[in-house]
Amino acid sequence: MQQENEPLNPGDEASPDAPGVGEDTCAVCRGTGTVEGKQCAVCGGTGKVLQGIGGG
Repeated sequence: MQQENEPLNPGDEASPDAPGVGEDTCAVCRGTGTVEGKQCAVCGGTGKVLQGIGGG
């Protein structure tokens, strides 16, 4: 999981310390961190994004 001081990636919905947030595989790069040989712009190359979890 990301550290508090790490910047959010464009695909992140919230900060890692927010309640109801968890890691998920990036849908754009499918967890590889790259798209067409370049760093994924959505996950920042991590292959993961922070998503809201839970029901409502």
